[in-house]
Amino acid sequence: MCATGSMMPKIGCDIVQIDRLQEKDSLAKRILSKNEYQRYQSFAGHRQVEFLAGRFAAREAIVKALPIPLHYSQIEIDPQKEIHYEGYKIQISISHDGNYAMAVALIQKEAA
Repeated sequence: MCATGSMMPKIGCDIVQIDRLQEKDSLAKRILSKNEYQRYQSFAGHRQVEFLAGRFAAREAIVKALPIPLHYSQIEIDPQKEIHYEGYKIQISISHDGNYAMAVALIQKEAA
């Protein structure tokens, strides 16, 4: 606990080797929110799998830092917006380089 009585922010990170993703469409249906899945379908080729890898890495980063269970499709990842989930605020950064996608999640308990 920090001086104000709230939980210290937690950080999670994950990296995904893009070409190791298998059964991409099945994975996308299972983990993406409805809006993310529509966006995923709007891409083609490498950009589509790159998008999926980034969203998968983001969810893995969140799971590593979030002290409660998370069902992947229950949240929508938009790095431009703060995510609010079960009393926590989550900020995400996703980056791609070559055959890798990585994500960092910063998670903090929301004020009561």
